[in-house]
Amino acid sequence: MAAFNIGMFEDKFGYIVTSVAVLIALALWSARKPSLARYPLLGSEYGGAEKRGQAFLAHATELFQRGYEEFKTSIYRLTTPDGDHLIVPNCHLDELRRRPDDELDVQEAFEKTFENKHVHLFPAKDKSTIVNNVVKSDLTRNLTRINPRFSVVVAQTVAEEMPPCSDGTWTPVVLSSVLLRIIAIVSGNIFLGPELCHEEEYMYCAIMFTMDLVAASAALKKWPSFLRSVAASYLVPQVARVRDHRRRMKEFIKPVVEKRLKIIRSGDEEKRPDDLFQWMMEKAAAAGITDAGDLTDMLLLLLLAAIHTTSLAVTNIFYDLVIRPDVVEELKAEIKSVLADSGGIMTTQALNDMKLVDSVMRESQRLNPPFIDAFRRYTLKPITLQNGDYIPEGSYIETANTAILNDPELYPNPDTFDPHRFSNLRNNPDLPDPLGFKSRELYQFVSVTKENMSFGFGRHACPGRFFAANEIKMIMAQILLQYDIKMPDRETERYQSVGSGVVKAPDPTKEIMFRRVR
Repeated sequence: MAAFNIGMFEDKFGYIVTSVAVLIALALWSARKPSLARYPLLGSEYGGAEKRGQAFLAHATELFQRGYEEFKTSIYRLTTPDGDHLIVPNCHLDELRRRPDDELDVQEAFEKTFENKHVHLFPAKDKSTIVNNVVKSDLTRNLTRINPRFSVVVAQTVAEEMPPCSDGTWTPVVLSSVLLRIIAIVSGNIFLGPELCHEEEYMYCAIMFTMDLVAASAALKKWPSFLRSVAASYLVPQVARVRDHRRRMKEFIKPVVEKRLKIIRSGDEEKRPDDLFQWMMEKAAAAGITDAGDLTDMLLLLLLAAIHTTSLAVTNIFYDLVIRPDVVEELKAEIKSVLADSGGIMTTQALNDMKLVDSVMRESQRLNPPFIDAFRRYTLKPITLQNGDYIPEGSYIETANTAILNDPELYPNPDTFDPHRFSNLRNNPDLPDPLGFKSRELYQFVSVTKENMSFGFGRHACPGRFFAANEIKMIMAQILLQYDIKMPDRETERYQSVGSGVVKAPDPTKEIMFRRVR
């Protein structure tokens, strides 16, 4: 029998204490979670909670579709890497969207989605609110004034960033990468002004911040929630890169902030920049927010919402179009006709008149939404719905956006890409309306309804969707009028999307062949 050695006990004591602490933390964490057992659990065949959460990352689309078919008018549970969420049917959404923010919180839900605790994407709510308000009011209100100038910027940027594709030869282009630069520049022109938007430091941080943030969030989801702090610190390198992008953007923007604060304080209108960052700084300064770090966080949130989502949308549209040359020719004809009527200027009216372009955009969005789910909310108070369903405080809720967009009762022949689906409904009042909207204009790309929540739903719907729609139309027009497109040899099918969990995106590695129009 070995002699007792105090050193042996000391060696194990730290392990014992750590194990007990972890068990206590897990018990407290479990006790804080609301009881959702009253609702049926989908996906129990995958096993325990951790296995179900990992299955969600791999099979979210199939799980949401099954849930939509089995529980079309009732609430059910689905286990994500963050725990059980309640999936609500869209028959409850009109009631839920009217609930006040002190009952249903949208920012808390998105903070959990993006692992904000570790990547620090979202500024405090007062600062996020300023960002949303500036986009919703200042940017949208100025679109009619901005559009003609903006279209010139788009034309110049497409010409500069696209490969030459001349001499009648077909050139392979990784469109996703080119679009990221185009959209970073043209969005940056409106957000930061014509000089700063071409700075490579801005370009690098604006593009890479979101790419590494999404990668960091996805990597952290693979870890149990109680280990994510450790993983973020030591095991997920993208987290450190996100912090470095934020640091570099702050260094880039700090002298801009200092210069513009002097202009704000002087009241010199002649020197006042005419861009979104200036409008945001003025509203922030009025609220006492002048720190370069805070303004950097606000700018990065804006860039995240503007650059990558628009790039994904345009990439998906071209993946849909490149296998449909007949649709491409129809679009070219419409764009030429509209521009002939507007004197070649991309006015707001001209953009509104591109109804087939708009229809193609919405149909591509219907089949390729950026997220499988929608209407993410966190309950700050217990909620009892009109039918008696009870949602506890501290619950995460969402709805099955992709399944709704593929419902044949809402969208006949939902698996078919129909470029005229929405333009026909808008142009022909005698055509039966499957959704029974009060106005056929609700079939526009920018419209927010519970039958298409790709831009969100309710008062927290994407405030920048009007700007994004104009930007997409301008980019489509420039590329389609200047280039012929086709698939590479031996490629005949549409490129498949990639993703994990609720995120769905076009494959960023795929090529399209381009040739300058002769």
